[in-house]
Amino acid sequence: MPVDIVVGGQAGDEGKGKICAYLAVKKDYDYAIRVGGPNAGHTIFFKDKIYTLKTMPGAFVNRRTKLVLGAGTYIIPDWLEKEIELTGAGHRLIIDPHVVIIEPRHTAAERADARMMGKIGSVGTGLGAAVRDRVDRKKLTFAKDHPRLKKYVKDVPELLNKALAKGSNMLLEGTQGMKLSNLHGEYPFVTSRDTTASTFMGEAGLGPKYAGDIYAIFKPYVTRVGPGMVANELKDKAKLTKYHTAGREVGSVSGRLRRVGAFEMNVALQTVRINSATKLAITHIDLLGGADVSKGIKSFTGEAKKFMATLDKVCAAYPYPKVELVSYGPGLHEVLELK
Repeated sequence: MPVDIVVGGQAGDEGKGKICAYLAVKKDYDYAIRVGGPNAGHTIFFKDKIYTLKTMPGAFVNRRTKLVLGAGTYIIPDWLEKEIELTGAGHRLIIDPHVVIIEPRHTAAERADARMMGKIGSVGTGLGAAVRDRVDRKKLTFAKDHPRLKKYVKDVPELLNKALAKGSNMLLEGTQGMKLSNLHGEYPFVTSRDTTASTFMGEAGLGPKYAGDIYAIFKPYVTRVGPGMVANELKDKAKLTKYHTAGREVGSVSGRLRRVGAFEMNVALQTVRINSATKLAITHIDLLGGADVSKGIKSFTGEAKKFMATLDKVCAAYPYPKVELVSYGPGLHEVLELK
């Protein structure tokens, strides 16, 4: 069975967590895998409760799905333990032995770096410092060495490959977005790692032959909390209030109000091509005028209709993805499925 992958098509904050949770319920995955660090979070509205997660996969909403942290994950143990308690999903958690522990020294070093905190706009979790130590082959603490995490540790590549051989289906939850890729993004205003489907697979311990559908997630506009390019950035405070309140455009890790700008076609096309996206998921359509979802997709008018039409150009890029999901609210099931 293939591994479906979720990637961000913009500067992160696209609503990947909501889409991952929805897919977990709809497709009933056997395993959900997360990679990346706690500098980027998922926010999920589920059963009248808001879950802000920095490490646990959004697929925790499916009580059958096993939750896996691949070798490309970086953990702050105290934060993870709080999420285990919040979700009640610790009995389903599996951690690769080579997951790196972000230590207090990493967080302190990053927050003391004026360039990183200022010009680059780091959220100061210590991920960048931990990645740097890993690249420099300095002494690190891994999950296999951590006394409170040892009970979750298993050989993830062996486990996942054996499960795939037996027909298991899996979801790989990517983090951040194309504009922030260290390889393909808007350098130097990028994160400390690559943020594409191919890298996510490698960080999970899976080969490319297992890739199934690749979902690229977009909003009708672009947001980012740190510095860097935002096309046609919105400066009107009254208009921004709608995004910051109704759109909940506040950083889930940093707590900073997100900057808001126009949909960027060039970045969307790059996302499709570099990730081989096969499907598109659109979130926050309800922030546009004319999105009367109560009457179905054909009722879109005005801004919403115009935006949906612009996606025809995105879908014309190889490998010709289809718009499959349109999210119109924060609730888990507030999603239109297009066929």
